[in-house]
Amino acid sequence: MDTEQELKKVFACTFNVHLENISSGTRQFELQEWDSLGQLRLIMEIEEAFHVSFLIEEIPALDTFEKMAASVKTKLENNRRSRQ
Repeated sequence: MDTEQELKKVFACTFNVHLENISSGTRQFELQEWDSLGQLRLIMEIEEAFHVSFLIEEIPALDTFEKMAASVKTKLENNRRSRQ
């Protein structure tokens, strides 16, 4: 699974934009619906899609696609390690 590509799909679906509008440089508030409520919707969609969980303290810092992708990748890797 290509984590970044799957994450782009989650972003596009959550914010109702074309996949091409999501890049590693996409930042919060650049997308009309990525406001504070949109951030919470995005987090819930990511948690469901990737079977990961975010601490409430982590969420405010995840304000770019790049940061979100890095966090998801780290969580997925930690999940893999904990299953071994």
